[in-house]
Amino acid sequence: MMMAACTSDDFVGDERLREANENAPIRLNGDAGAITRATQNAGTVAEMLDGRFKIYGTKSTNTETQKVFVNYEVWSAPANSSISNSSGWEYVGNGQVIKYWDYGTVGYNFVAGAPVSAITYNINSSTNAIESAAVTGLAGHINANPTTGSGTAIVTNPVYLARPQIVLPADYAKPVTFEFVRQQARVRVGIYETIPGYIISDIHFYANGSSTAATENNVILTSGTTGYFVGGSGVPGTITYDWTPSPPSYTYTYGSGVTTAQNWYGGAFVGSTEKTSAVAAVKATVSNEAIVANLFGSDKDMDANGFFTVLPMPSATVAAPILVKCDYTLKSVRDGSYETIEVKGATAAIPAAFSKWAPNTMYTYLFKISDNTNGYTGTTLQPEGFYPITFDAAAISSVGEMGTITTISIPSITTYQEGSVLSAGIKYVTGKPVYATVADGDSESATHGQLLPLNSTADAVGCVKVFSLGEYPVSESELQVTAPTGTNMASLGTDKVTLITTTLPAADGSGSYYLTFTPATSGYYAIQYLTTAPSGGNPVAYTYKVVYVEAAS
Repeated sequence: MMMAACTSDDFVGDERLREANENAPIRLNGDAGAITRATQNAGTVAEMLDGRFKIYGTKSTNTETQKVFVNYEVWSAPANSSISNSSGWEYVGNGQVIKYWDYGTVGYNFVAGAPVSAITYNINSSTNAIESAAVTGLAGHINANPTTGSGTAIVTNPVYLARPQIVLPADYAKPVTFEFVRQQARVRVGIYETIPGYIISDIHFYANGSSTAATENNVILTSGTTGYFVGGSGVPGTITYDWTPSPPSYTYTYGSGVTTAQNWYGGAFVGSTEKTSAVAAVKATVSNEAIVANLFGSDKDMDANGFFTVLPMPSATVAAPILVKCDYTLKSVRDGSYETIEVKGATAAIPAAFSKWAPNTMYTYLFKISDNTNGYTGTTLQPEGFYPITFDAAAISSVGEMGTITTISIPSITTYQEGSVLSAGIKYVTGKPVYATVADGDSESATHGQLLPLNSTADAVGCVKVFSLGEYPVSESELQVTAPTGTNMASLGTDKVTLITTTLPAADGSGSYYLTFTPATSGYYAIQYLTTAPSGGNPVAYTYKVVYVEAAS
């Protein structure tokens, strides 16, 4: 919402008004950022706000606070159609009168929200301070709503609140900007696989605390925190305003009727368990797969781009890692053998830095299943990992020798870049920082899902480096075989490897450790995290994450 003042021939207040300015009617203008576009209320600002919003405003002197706008409604109207309307928003009429800036005051407080039927402001009866707002009609997805089921899609009409504003006398004649913030977030979870010659014909995810995968095919995000996720339909909430900081702020809590859980359900990935079938459950093989259902699955509550409208976590929620754990079936289809491999307990983690859902924010989580998995192809007593079968030939004088495999526990690396979320997936560009965090994906460990520390000490666990690989499409599995040295990777056919300088800040106060690097050129970048230090004859072991960066437009 924009509020501006212009001159007139009349005045109100004391004699100081003449010295400061001639009488200025308060004019209103709705405004909302592009990211607030709703799943059902998209288009112009007027369309997003359903054509009107509700405002409450007070003014303060040195001794008291007075009510000015008492539950006023502001509606869309042709610009410059009256003295109180210069920007397409009108409030005079239907029992509401024009208001003027009072230069005999020390400041104004304003709040606003939409739709008007969903907002009730609570004013302190003694001081006239705007304390809070009761919000109704909030809704957000939390449980699976299968496309094959009998249920109907959840109704998630948007609710918007403007950040509270304090306007001081020096700014009475200047535009006053209010930002409308949608009180829901949007989340989607995608899965794709890059294992040559195989498809994932069946996949099932674990709910928190379960030792076996669920029978359904929906993605399940789990948290170690009880009631971490919130959702429901027609949920009431309370917005509490805090006028003491600069700028003022608000916190939000939910009332009765909200559903809380340790699990949140995304789209379903349904394939085929038939021995001779080539029907894949996970059909996407790249992170920018154009067909939404291939990358994000399907659900009645999902929009055309794979997003679910969700309720943000309450302000008091402590951010915690989110885990994804699954069993899946690999099926060899390229050679027509339809051989299957059962992978159990593959796990990845979303670090706490990216897991507390905030209002008016979109989240895209993409998980890649490659032949560098951390699941098991047998029981949990057998080696962790998925290894290609390789052959070698040697001349021997008597009998052959048995080879050995070194097993490692592979943490997950999560990468992020501001503005990277697109309708089809995620796109990283040059010239902007890329952030990376590392989390332990071992569900049996004491550090289950916790962020691991990063450091720059060579040959120490947690040592992290970033390499530029040029335009060579190297995979994590290839990097496991030929670790970059900072100059070349001759066995992979490229000499474009460059060690990138990274920034390694201290923990951010919540236990999070992260690195940043800013890619200067397009191409592939590899993040290397040392998981096992060389000692006692044991070889060094790394975890890798490869991202592709495009040239910024």
